[in-house]
Amino acid sequence: MGNYRNIDTDFIERTLELISQYESNLYRYEFEKQFNHTLLINCLLGLIVFPKERAISFLPKDRITKLLLKEMGVQHSSFNSDITDLRTLVIALRHSIAHFDIHFESKSDEFLIDRILFKDRDKGADYVIASFIPSELLNFIRYYGGWFVSTIRQYKTEIYAIA
Repeated sequence: MGNYRNIDTDFIERTLELISQYESNLYRYEFEKQFNHTLLINCLLGLIVFPKERAISFLPKDRITKLLLKEMGVQHSSFNSDITDLRTLVIALRHSIAHFDIHFESKSDEFLIDRILFKDRDKGADYVIASFIPSELLNFIRYYGGWFVSTIRQYKTEIYAIA
């Protein structure tokens, strides 16, 4: 198990690895015992809430564009038009996650999850920050987690080079 050497990056990397480990063992469980969406929502605390609290200044300010969305693997999910950059999106997602203002939509009688909605009840009951199809939420998390780790590492390398 081991200690954290650098909690800012280790925790995120371990959370991403946890998702991968789970995916590699998913086949061992009956469909009714596969809790991949539950794990994903739990991991959002470590991937969105935790980093935002520790290092808000590192959050990306990149504008959300079709090219960026394609790079993230997000094509069928949507974001509120008020949200134009990744920093605003991550902060809004953080509030939604921290206040558990997450909703699940299903179009089937089996209640399979078709969409995961992140809302902001302070802006109204119908205010949706983001609406993800589950596979694209995973793509977004992997993109953002990888981006965050590489940014922190680069920043710390630059600091140590200056000192």
